[in-house]
Amino acid sequence: MIKTEIKVIVDGREYTQQELAEIYISRGYYTLFEMEKLGATVLDANGKEMTENEINTLAPEKVRGVLLDNKLRIGKDGLNRLYDKQYRQADEMWLDILSKSDGDYSKKVARAHLTVTGLTVEKYLKIISSAFKMKKFLLNMHPDHIDASMTSVTEIMGMYGMPTQMIGKLKEPAPESVDEEHNLRLIGASFLTSNPSKKNAVAMHQVKKFKGGLDILAGAYFPIETPQELVDGHSLHMAVEFSNAFRSVL
Repeated sequence: MIKTEIKVIVDGREYTQQELAEIYISRGYYTLFEMEKLGATVLDANGKEMTENEINTLAPEKVRGVLLDNKLRIGKDGLNRLYDKQYRQADEMWLDILSKSDGDYSKKVARAHLTVTGLTVEKYLKIISSAFKMKKFLLNMHPDHIDASMTSVTEIMGMYGMPTQMIGKLKEPAPESVDEEHNLRLIGASFLTSNPSKKNAVAMHQVKKFKGGLDILAGAYFPIETPQELVDGHSLHMAVEFSNAFRSVL
């Protein structure tokens, strides 16, 4: 069997899949602790309620499964009730950022460069098949995804601050010059669910196909007054979620 490999570069540094997995696990613990602190009943793999100490001693290899199971069990409405105050705090942050920004989304950019090799027709079909199980697929991509669908996403942008409820829209103009070699593109923008006229980010992901693989330029573009820590964090966020999109099905 042909081995699939994923090479990831962020800000000129290559990150191994082990390093990205460690970021995933760290954020997974964070989300479990946060859910428990906000009043959620967090259950282990056997359906037993977990204390804060039991979350702390949960084996790293079990974090992904326990977190996903709890998100699916609590459901969208339950998670929205849990995080309602944090959503409002995130909205206030973005409204403040937007009020101080000039409408230019091209100067604060998060980037991740991924090269995936060893893809076969069968693996492409497996990716497509998994994508149809959209809810589970998107939630599993990153622990900071609180809810996700084809048209909306709730996540902690850049692993910074509180989760933001957003509506996604396609057919957005390119925020900067495109890379002509990467001729497959997904361009869209996110808007605050609570205030759909307020655009808090633009996404442009560009893909070049080659025999047995894909070269991906992932980009997220933010208002000029967005904290640099959020922008830098979102580069790693994209590295983690894109890697998981492939690793979870290959």
